Amino acid sequence: MHAAMDSGNLPVVGEDQWFLTNGVEAVGPVTFELMQRGLHAGRIPVDSFVRHGSWKVWRKLQDIEGLTQEQREAQIAELAEVSAGAEARASDPKNEAPPPPPAEELEAPANDSTPPSLKPPAIDPESVFATAEDLEQAFLLALSTSVTAANAHLGLIHVVRHDLKTTACSFAQGHGAESLLGERMAENDPALLAAQAGHTIVGEMRLGEAGKHIAGRVARALPGPRGVAMVPIRMDSALVGMIELGRTTRPFRAREIAPVETVAEALVTRISAAAWL
Repeated sequence: MHAAMDSGNLPVVGEDQWFLTNGVEAVGPVTFELMQRGLHAGRIPVDSFVRHGSWKVWRKLQDIEGLTQEQREAQIAELAEVSAGAEARASDPKNEAPPPPPAEELEAPANDSTPPSLKPPAIDPESVFATAEDLEQAFLLALSTSVTAANAHLGLIHVVRHDLKTTACSFAQGHGAESLLGERMAENDPALLAAQAGHTIVGEMRLGEAGKHIAGRVARALPGPRGVAMVPIRMDSALVGMIELGRTTRPFRAREIAPVETVAEALVTRISAAAWL
C-alpha cells in the first residue's frame, strides 16, 4: 500500500477556502465571510476547529476569527508554507525524531487532583468521513474527530510512507504542532513497533518506553503533557498510520481512547470503500 501525501493538491494560499469541524460534524469548503456569518448567527460552535485549504493543520476557530485581515493572511501564508514543506522534510533521512528527554521530565505527578473529565462526546465518524473527498481530507477529519473524542489538546497523525521507507508526521492539530510536520519516525521507535503489532498505547503515570517516545514528541509542541496515547490505523493487518494524542491536564483513561479506536476503524472503512489505497 502506498500513502503518498501530494502537497500539489492543496489549494493555493490566495483561495478563500475554509473547512470547519466540531469533531462531530464537518463542513467545507466555505468562504471566510460565510464562516463568520455562521459563527455570529450561532450555527457554528465557537469551539470548532478550522483550517485553510492549503493547511495540513487545524486551528481553533476563535483564534482565527479574532485576527485582523492582515494577521489572518499572514497566518494563512505561514501555515501553508509549513504544510507544503512537510513532504520535503519527510523525504530527508536526516529529519528523524530525536530521542525522548529523561524519564523524570515526562512522568505525571503521582497525586492527581485534577477532576475527571465528563463523558466523552458522542461521535459519528462515518458521518464525518462522508464529507471527505480524498485521502488527505479523510486523515485530517480523523485527526480532529479523535482530538474531540478524547478531549485531547494536541493530535498528530503519522502516515506510513512506503515510497520514502519511513513513517512520517503528516497532519497535526494544536498550537505549535505544525513544527512536527514532516518529521520521520525511527524504525525502532517503541510506539511505532507497538502500532505495527496492532497495540493501542494509553500512557500511565509512569510511562513505558512507547509512552516516553510519544510524550517526547508531544512535549515539543505541548510543554508538560500529562496524558499521551496512540491508536494504530491498520488495514488488512498492515499499518497505514498512527494517531497520537496529548494533553496537559491528566493521563488519558481507556474509555476516552476507545472512541478513537472507533474513528480509526471508520477511517479504514472509508479508505477501503473509496479505494484510496
